[in-house]
Amino acid sequence: APVPFPLMMRASEIFVGVTDEALRIGALVRFRAEGDSMYPTIRNGETITIAAVSPDEVVRGDVLLCRRDMRLLAHRLVGVTAHGADRLFHLRGDAKAGCDAPVGTDALVGKVVYVCRNGRMTPLCGPVARLRHGVRAAASRAKALLRSKTAVAFRGVAVEWQ
Repeated sequence: APVPFPLMMRASEIFVGVTDEALRIGALVRFRAEGDSMYPTIRNGETITIAAVSPDEVVRGDVLLCRRDMRLLAHRLVGVTAHGADRLFHLRGDAKAGCDAPVGTDALVGKVVYVCRNGRMTPLCGPVARLRHGVRAAASRAKALLRSKTAVAFRGVAVEWQ
């Protein structure tokens, strides 16, 4: 079983350097995710597995691990734009409404390939994973729409009662 880095170690140059080198030589890297920005796909404290990936191999829907200052951030790829000879990746956490600032290909560290939940490894890449994410996203949008219509209907009733 992998030994997790202490929390403060993960935001260090050492952790980023060790992660980069391990992926460069073809190893998989595992560590515990921090935060709720990727909920429900990745929950705070769950172990994620990262694999090396070429910028040419990533597709919309992949969860990418990128450098942001001296931290590593795992968010979903929602778009790619050309920027001269380089490409910019547009990322967003599943629980967030807006995108992060775009990052270049030089910020790409790897791709999240698995999340370990309750002792079970769940793949986060491939057609089945993208389908699962699409279903969750559609259900979330439907739930939000239902809430807003309920709120509008409630306001209409409240107005009639006055």
